[in-house]
Amino acid sequence: MTPSPTPVRFTATLRTLAMNYCVDVPAAASRALAGDPPERYVRVEGAANGHPFTTRLTPRGGGAYRVFLDGSVRAAAGIGVGDEVAIEVVRAAGPPEPPLPDDLREALSGLDGGVEAFAALTEAQRTGMLAFVERARTASTRARYVERVVDEVRRRAGG
Repeated sequence: MTPSPTPVRFTATLRTLAMNYCVDVPAAASRALAGDPPERYVRVEGAANGHPFTTRLTPRGGGAYRVFLDGSVRAAAGIGVGDEVAIEVVRAAGPPEPPLPDDLREALSGLDGGVEAFAALTEAQRTGMLAFVERARTASTRARYVERVVDEVRRRAGG
């Protein structure tokens, strides 16, 4: 099942979880937004009682999610703990992922299935590894960083 590009609507009770405020997303809405099998974190844009927000769905177990609502959204929506909240959310496009640099692509190509294993990592893992390589100030440091990323991809791929 592919995630729904159309808005998903539901009503939920605002509650606290530690010092955060959230609503639980019903199972059917979770499946519609996250897909099956579900993605771990899903960027969404939506509205709480008609007041816009942008966030990520956060897993709560069993393929279900929750939406955390910050103070500005709660204030604009006029909601507090225990209030019923009308939620409307749709998947949001994320920022484009940076391209795989040629030197890293070449190094990953030397690893059997390396480019595919890198692509199978989460977006956050890939972005973090790319940022790590880009932080290198010299060519020799960059080469070491590229090798460290290849080693990490090999380790995560079980090789």
